[in-house]
Amino acid sequence: MGILSAAGKLPVHVRKDVPGFVANRLQHALWREAMSIVQHGIADAETVDLCVKNSFGLRLAVMGPLETADLGGLDQVLNIHEQILPFIDRTPGPLQILRDKVAAGQLGMKTGQGFLPWSEEMATAAHARLADHLIAALAARKAPRDAPTTT
Repeated sequence: MGILSAAGKLPVHVRKDVPGFVANRLQHALWREAMSIVQHGIADAETVDLCVKNSFGLRLAVMGPLETADLGGLDQVLNIHEQILPFIDRTPGPLQILRDKVAAGQLGMKTGQGFLPWSEEMATAAHARLADHLIAALAARKAPRDAPTTT
């Protein structure tokens, strides 16, 4: 942990060895449900991405999912879980929509088609948008919280 900290990383201590890292497991759970929503015709890929980027995704950089649950109240979370969880996808293994896209050679940005169409210009813009966001987020994380502001 000391070596990682010295290298500027944020090490975490996990208590059990399981397949995948904590963040990867959470990320893939989100991806699975996003793909299920598209597979079942509930919304298209663009809509799913817009919903995430413009709602709870805005909070994720500053509040984790369990902090957010505590903020809203666990009684409220329980109530929502009772209504929503029965409808969350539970397919064992990868979803068919993902298998079909890979079989069709629709591998995402690198092939120009995945859940979204990708021109070279769109891919370049997406990479730049992500890099700009990450640089700003890291700079904000390192900025002193009580720094005086100038006008």
